[in-house]
Amino acid sequence: MKDRFSDANLGRLAVIVLGIALLWLRFPDFFATPNLVIEPYADGLKAYTNIEYHARHDSSFTYFEGMNYPYGDHASAAVTQPLVSGLIKVVSDYVVDITGYTRAIVNFSLLIGILLGAYFLYLSFLRLGTAPWWGALASLGIVFLSPQIYRFIAHYGLSHIEVIPILFYLLIRLEEAHSLKYSLWMAVALLVFPLIHFYYFVIMAMTISFYFFFGFLRKPTVRRFFRYLLHFSVQIGPPLVFFYIWMYHNNPVTDRAARPWGFFHFHSIWEDIVTSTAMPYFAWINEEVIAIQDGGFEGKGYIGLVALIGLLVLTIRWVSSGFKASFVQAGGELQPFLNKMMLTSLVLLLLSFGLPFTIPGLEGLLDYTGPYQQFRSVGRFNWPFYYAINLIVFTELWAWIDQSKAQWKLRLGIGALLLLGFEAYHSCTDPDLKLDDIRQLHEGETFADLPGIDYREFQATVPLPYFNLGSDNFWIEASGNVMPWTLILGMQAGLPTTGAALTRTSRSQAYNQLQLVYEPYRIPKILEDFPNEKPLLLVLGKYQFEQQKAHFEHMLTGAQLLFENDQYALYRLPLTAFEERIEARLRDINYTLKADSAALYPVAGFLSRDSTHNFYYESFDTLSAERYYRGGGAFVGEVSQPNILFDSTLPRQYGTGWYTFSTWIYVDVDRLATGFFHIEEYEAESGERLQEQHYRIYDHFRTFDHNGWALVEMGFIPQRSDSRIRFWVDNQDIGEAPLFVDELLIRHDIAEIYQKGQHYLFKNNRWYPVE
Repeated sequence: MKDRFSDANLGRLAVIVLGIALLWLRFPDFFATPNLVIEPYADGLKAYTNIEYHARHDSSFTYFEGMNYPYGDHASAAVTQPLVSGLIKVVSDYVVDITGYTRAIVNFSLLIGILLGAYFLYLSFLRLGTAPWWGALASLGIVFLSPQIYRFIAHYGLSHIEVIPILFYLLIRLEEAHSLKYSLWMAVALLVFPLIHFYYFVIMAMTISFYFFFGFLRKPTVRRFFRYLLHFSVQIGPPLVFFYIWMYHNNPVTDRAARPWGFFHFHSIWEDIVTSTAMPYFAWINEEVIAIQDGGFEGKGYIGLVALIGLLVLTIRWVSSGFKASFVQAGGELQPFLNKMMLTSLVLLLLSFGLPFTIPGLEGLLDYTGPYQQFRSVGRFNWPFYYAINLIVFTELWAWIDQSKAQWKLRLGIGALLLLGFEAYHSCTDPDLKLDDIRQLHEGETFADLPGIDYREFQATVPLPYFNLGSDNFWIEASGNVMPWTLILGMQAGLPTTGAALTRTSRSQAYNQLQLVYEPYRIPKILEDFPNEKPLLLVLGKYQFEQQKAHFEHMLTGAQLLFENDQYALYRLPLTAFEERIEARLRDINYTLKADSAALYPVAGFLSRDSTHNFYYESFDTLSAERYYRGGGAFVGEVSQPNILFDSTLPRQYGTGWYTFSTWIYVDVDRLATGFFHIEEYEAESGERLQEQHYRIYDHFRTFDHNGWALVEMGFIPQRSDSRIRFWVDNQDIGEAPLFVDELLIRHDIAEIYQKGQHYLFKNNRWYPVE
């Protein structure tokens, strides 16, 4: 016993020493220059800047104010890793300022996670009866092969490898002692790790739930039921109450997406589990034999060749016994733990495939799953299976070696460890995890060092081109370096941004943000929500702005240039500019109607630049509708069906030349804007389809009114002058939902259409109220 205790302690030391050495070999720049970044853009950079902004500038631990200004969002939804940012905040506020070392802290937290993962796997192997040296080597191989290594690319909150090994170890100790002490420790784990990323709460809670469920089915007695209920309540209850109160109770946001986009995209497929093209042999098969289907980043969960072979051997043994023997026979007194964990992780694996909802015809059942729909990236549920099957196979393999003491078995076992190490090397070196430098993070070159700019003068930044991600209703991608510059400037100067790259944000808040930056039409409602009259600071990426100039050039009207170099420019934008732009448009229309009236021809109740009737207008006023944009009527439909708005030949249709299809659509319906407008051209007599174009609704917004209505416009070139054009809209992804469309205008681009009414001016489907 004394020798085993000494060997176990030596194994602990070996795991720590070897683990640190392997980390230094794999991540040398983390040790040499730890305060750099793994990814200098998008999600990766956002993870660093959000954490530092939250620790440095936010007034509370709960709310993040750095993006989606002036609304902000909950610290958890903002991916601030509240545990990490909160600790940095406490130390910085009350001891010494360490916010400048946030990137290093985040980077080392990932490495410490690998080390802790190996350590707790090693402790689990010891409890399961393996030799210390065996457990130490297997543990190190398993953590470096872990699919979570790929999360180091950008999703740092999901990269904490220690979470599931700690969960398994606590379940082992609970299996041994049935003590509430371990359930209390589990409750602590369920409080701590979701404060890094809330997906851990779901993964851990589901693992615990299925584990107790299969434990009860194994021996369904009343006593066991109440014992499990007690432990389950202690483990899950306090964390659940805490997170409900902290995240959801009295939450002012009521219009987050009920079913975020991605469930049917971000799941695993079987190839993700049994193959990995990071391995040379699978790469060869993929290139020379048969293409291996790639399920995508979210579904990666390769278990390793040793675990795969072991799983096949264990399955054959179980089937050969007539299903009478236990699937797992190793583990000694903890054999029940391994069998229950096998069943538990297998169920979670099936859930990671999106089952049963990814079975054709059963997609609609997802509507009845309540909060489960919120966890769209279900591919992550395969992680417990990865750790469980490797724990089981290497425990079984050791038991097989240890029983007979045959040298050939030991050599085969060592070969398995070498294969694990070989695969771990290729897996952990496959993603590019070298640290990158960012010029604006260096002293003397930060945004705070720019001459002549007092950032206290401004209330927020506006990125140009604009980005807004997270509502699952409007998807405005970040372009180039505009997002990094905006986030770094905000972090350094304490300036929040109206841009958003968050999670499950409010639909109405996103709508208000878009109204701020899209074509001037109404005074943006968001101005009423600003806390003061300070100007905005425009952060303009020059190259990207030129690519999207038609959409955002108006934002420079009334703006004052403060600084520019060859990459970006900063402008002061007073809030009065928004009203002035609308007034300028009204003046232009009035001038055209008065001074240029000779060039306008009355056509079908409008004034046109062309004397011929080469446009089509439908007000839909004769249709009864609960919602309408103007005139008392609108087209009403069911969004999951093909809603045909136009099906005919265009007036004076040209075989060449651009036509603009313009209409107003009510978008204050969850995820409706993710649908499509379709324009199809058919041969008039035969009905042969000549061409078809599909336009994502949120990609073709032009402007917004205050009442949930948005103007969309699409360009189209007919192939023939006598063909039939069909224009329709649908959204197949959101089930039953009402559709309201109003004021359809189809015009040739040479035809500008005007109208002057008693209380409005009209130009190209824009309706400006006048006194």
